[in-house]
Amino acid sequence: MTPDADHPVVLVTGATSGIGRATARLLASNGYRVFGTSRDPTSRPPEPFPLLPLEVASDESAAACVRRVADATGGRIDVLVNNVGTGILGAAEESTAAEVRALFEVNVLGAVRMTNAVLPLMRARRAGRILNMSSSGGTASIPFAAYYCATKFALEAYSEGLRNELLPLGIHVSVVAPGPVSTPAGDTAARAAHPVADYEPARSKAADEFVKAIRAGMDPATVAEAILDLVRSDAPAPRRPVGLQSHATGWARRLLPVRAFQALVRWAVGRS
Repeated sequence: MTPDADHPVVLVTGATSGIGRATARLLASNGYRVFGTSRDPTSRPPEPFPLLPLEVASDESAAACVRRVADATGGRIDVLVNNVGTGILGAAEESTAAEVRALFEVNVLGAVRMTNAVLPLMRARRAGRILNMSSSGGTASIPFAAYYCATKFALEAYSEGLRNELLPLGIHVSVVAPGPVSTPAGDTAARAAHPVADYEPARSKAADEFVKAIRAGMDPATVAEAILDLVRSDAPAPRRPVGLQSHATGWARRLLPVRAFQALVRWAVGRS
């Protein structure tokens, strides 16, 4: 899918920082007609693309956002990048069911809402691309980030089923799975509400290491380039790891016995 006189339309959720902003800027600079989203667009500085209000945890907000793009483009959305996501740092026992539900509302159901809203437009044209943002946590479930990883595992399973349903209709679905990316995500991730003493100090150490890894992660522009490649490709890959950690995690998952792989994961976070 290359830019043409009609300027293919791209909708990128969470386009005010990190991967979303880098992606929206890169696609806009390559001739795509880009719309980004933010919870509060009025508080953001100008971008080379319009920012629309969106709360992915709301059915009404998702539908309204897609409707605004469709109204502006004559009913056309060629690419949806489901980028919005967040996390909870803490032992699984330390989070309430309400916290976990809220996380799934954003990371999984947010993508479902936006996808369901754009699919009638894509099906009508028998063409489209949906890119869902996973991570290396969609392959390995990490101690003290179990629920974040659970949402990414769920997103990967959802994407696989969706891909098989939509490919005969000319719509491609891909998962983008970067390793650590230098974004505010680590600093803004929620902490579990009910700390349990038995998990100290391992939990605190793991949380600190996660945040440090994200701060020192790859440039979001690297992920944006991978997304641009998927958008341009005539046959986009079903899953696109980005960065050495993501590739290595995938290889280890495929090659190692389950016990050995899980032992490696525990060792990596000092939980062996």
